[in-house]
Amino acid sequence: MMKGIIFIIAFFNFSAFTAAHKFYVSVTEIEHNQKNESLQIISRVFIDDFENVLNLRYSQGLTLDPRDESPGAEDYIRKYLNQKLQLTVNGKTVDIEYLGKEYENDMLVFYIEAPGIKDVKNVLVRNTVLMDMFEEQKNLVHVKVKGKTKSMVLVTGREENTLNF
Repeated sequence: MMKGIIFIIAFFNFSAFTAAHKFYVSVTEIEHNQKNESLQIISRVFIDDFENVLNLRYSQGLTLDPRDESPGAEDYIRKYLNQKLQLTVNGKTVDIEYLGKEYENDMLVFYIEAPGIKDVKNVLVRNTVLMDMFEEQKNLVHVKVKGKTKSMVLVTGREENTLNF
């Protein structure tokens, strides 16, 4: 009897790991650099999810792999991020510039900048990255201004939020 109970408990614990639900999340860090008068942005997404969304929107067969990246991948990444990440600082929409990326294990790390930002009183962030692919996508955003960090979670139906500093 006891062996049967132990087997059932072990089976359910093992089953919980094998049937684990995949999380759809990105993390974006935005920091105001007073010296350079810019917002410096680092955004992290899972490579496979981002590759899938680019293929869905732009090009079948696009590969994001540090050893075998498709030609033109940078252009698609720039285009997608410009459509899906928008910032408004002190009531004024600002342009973002995609600077480049790095592969980090199973993640893509994007480097983005919004130049010409002297002072930050409030930031409206609209981040719909991967929301067109996954309804349950969550985009975590951390904004740091003058040493103070505030955070938000953006989801489908609430894709933007304003932080005041």
